[in-house]
Amino acid sequence: MQPLHHFVVKLPQKFKDKINVGGIELELVAKFNEFQHRFNYGHIVAAPTAFKDAPYIGQILYFHHHVVMEQIYDIGDDLYLVNYDPNGGYGNHAIAIEDEAGDITMLGDWCFVLPPDEEEETTTASGLILELKKEPKLEGELLALPRSAEWFGVGVGEVVGYRKNSQYEMELLDGTKVYRMRATELMYAKEK
Repeated sequence: MQPLHHFVVKLPQKFKDKINVGGIELELVAKFNEFQHRFNYGHIVAAPTAFKDAPYIGQILYFHHHVVMEQIYDIGDDLYLVNYDPNGGYGNHAIAIEDEAGDITMLGDWCFVLPPDEEEETTTASGLILELKKEPKLEGELLALPRSAEWFGVGVGEVVGYRKNSQYEMELLDGTKVYRMRATELMYAKEK
């Protein structure tokens, strides 16, 4: 099978159904927070014609949450379609490919930003809140950027600012929490 505009990924499970609390594994009812507990990556089974000569089969594809949330992408046998548009835009659900070495290639106009460190609330020993935690800055470290956005003049490892509500938390295969957003939602790079 050679899909024209889609990746096909194998995803044996749509939602995480176990959680580890204090070394004890518990069953998790994911339906109460489907977005937080859904899988957003799978192994590539087939790639669009634009990738036909590239060795992507078996690698990890990160994708938009619509893939597991909407029935139209489920094609049976634990296989799911992931829309791909090399120019990006809202129709591009393919976010990034991670190879066996852990190198990430961003697709379309997506980028990954590491979230800022969040301040904790100051409390007394009895749990009385003395100071509320502050809203984190809309800044983070740029983890990965698509090649098409290199003209921005910003590079991996730099601290960037982004638009409010553009950050959407995802979890990478290694457990790292990242924000995925479009490169056009980056607003500035901090001077070093």
